[in-house]
Amino acid sequence: MGFKHSKGRRRRAAGFTLIELMIVVAIVGILAAIALPAYNNYMIKSKLTEATTTLDAARVAVNEAYSSNNGVFPSASSPPIITQAVASNAQYVTGIKYNNPGTSSGVGVVVTLGNTGNAQIDGHYLGMFGTGKADGTVVWTCATAQTANDSASGAAVQSMYPYLPAACQN
Repeated sequence: MGFKHSKGRRRRAAGFTLIELMIVVAIVGILAAIALPAYNNYMIKSKLTEATTTLDAARVAVNEAYSSNNGVFPSASSPPIITQAVASNAQYVTGIKYNNPGTSSGVGVVVTLGNTGNAQIDGHYLGMFGTGKADGTVVWTCATAQTANDSASGAAVQSMYPYLPAACQN
């Protein structure tokens, strides 16, 4: 007894054709072209979380000082502790400043941003600006700032908008 061989049938070699491989490469290239810029924006936004967290903590401290001081903001010479220095573990907030012009118009806490790797963010300012109310509360606005010395939101820095939370795009 011998083995039977199939006659007249040739098996096609297994594998992909060149055109199939080129289609796959084109699809991967298109996906990468879309995904990489979105990923970069996401990374910068995540770095700005540090700034918004710092501003939120400062907002709480100023609120407490305002309400416990009978509706008077702390002076610029004795700001709340949290606004006196950047946290030692901060990576993307390079400076913080509490601004009280001594008027009833309000106060500002402004952080200087840096080390994000984005020229539209590094060296710019983001702040929380508060206006005191007669009932002892403070109304806050998150906005971009022109300088570290701003005590009220002024001209917006729109180049920062793609990276900021919607509430801070003022």
